[in-house]
Amino acid sequence: MPLLSTHDAVSVAPADAALRRRALLGLTLTYLLNFGSMGIQLPFTALAMKGAGLGPAVIGLMWAARSLTGAFSPLVFGVIADRLGGARPLLIAALIAGVCVFTSLSLTSTPFAAVLAFACYGVFANPANSLVDGMLLTTLGKDAASYGRYRAVGTVGFGTSAVLVSVALEHGWLAPTPAALFPICAILSSLAVVVVVVVVPTVPRPALSGLGSAVAALKQPVLLGLLVAGSLLWASHAGYVSFLSPLAEAVGLPATVGFAVAGAVVVEAVAMPMAPLILRRITPGTVLVLCAATATLRWLLTPWATTPTTFTLVNGLHGITFGLFFVVIVGVIAQRVPPTLRQTSQGLLSSLSLGIGGVVGGLGVGTLLERGSSAATVWWSMAVLAALSTVLLVPVARRLKTWTTT
Repeated sequence: MPLLSTHDAVSVAPADAALRRRALLGLTLTYLLNFGSMGIQLPFTALAMKGAGLGPAVIGLMWAARSLTGAFSPLVFGVIADRLGGARPLLIAALIAGVCVFTSLSLTSTPFAAVLAFACYGVFANPANSLVDGMLLTTLGKDAASYGRYRAVGTVGFGTSAVLVSVALEHGWLAPTPAALFPICAILSSLAVVVVVVVVPTVPRPALSGLGSAVAALKQPVLLGLLVAGSLLWASHAGYVSFLSPLAEAVGLPATVGFAVAGAVVVEAVAMPMAPLILRRITPGTVLVLCAATATLRWLLTPWATTPTTFTLVNGLHGITFGLFFVVIVGVIAQRVPPTLRQTSQGLLSSLSLGIGGVVGGLGVGTLLERGSSAATVWWSMAVLAALSTVLLVPVARRLKTWTTT
């Protein structure tokens, strides 16, 4: 049962098998390096900025600025890529922008500069992930059921860097400061630029002729429901992705962060490639509802996870609440739009779910912590958002009974 619809049965695939293999290799390495950089950004930015003297409100504003300015840039980049008939030049530009942001953050850590840097990241670098996703789906064509297998390599990169940095911080080999951590992000992003320039070829694909067809294809009620639910679910992950280090520190578990991320990585690396097998037995709508319900349970249990083992086990559910959910929602959206909207649709998913959701979650958690709220209050507020996502997904799930088959 294919991951994508009959639209993709006619997708333009590389004529040369060697070209296709080269593209897959390059995109896989790009996932590894780019997510390796994110494995430092997401768990440790709050810790680094705290070490530079910034308070929770400013850190929350950084993440909110990044999400707000990046709320629509993936969609804009996606539309441009579809009109051009290729995303490679835009991906190179986005990765270079990330290098510039991390370099600037390593040199200055004043509140204004930090917020401005993250705002610039949202505009220019945030689209990188959705661009790689769209390029991979185009390259795979009718083999897109294996999308999760390649995307899981990014998860491995994320977990590897998070664990290594966690160990380095624990042993004092790295200082928890922007000057120590962000240069590593810049190096990994620079290597990703080199890979895309040297290894990733241009994969032929049809170009989008006009925006009218795009609007008609993207305003489907099911897609809109999925995007809103995805935004709520991602907002519920703000405590984990943006404030995990200080929240763990608040309950006496600072050294557990790397291992908690590693546990999540293991589950996610298994769940993503298994998505096609799962979807042969369970409808996509049911999988999405179960993932959101699991997120609700995860956030309810987190305040009670006060030992390294329980904290790691509970956060291992991230592989389900984000990893499996993301693979399935990418597939559902991809199967409902034509290949000429490959980048636009993935950009829309990133813009609304990760962008708007990130704004709501980042500002909410930062405000709670600034007002002195406990870690338990933060996690329970995340549970409320996940529960709302679950409720919204129930009627949507009824319209996602099966994958479209060829």
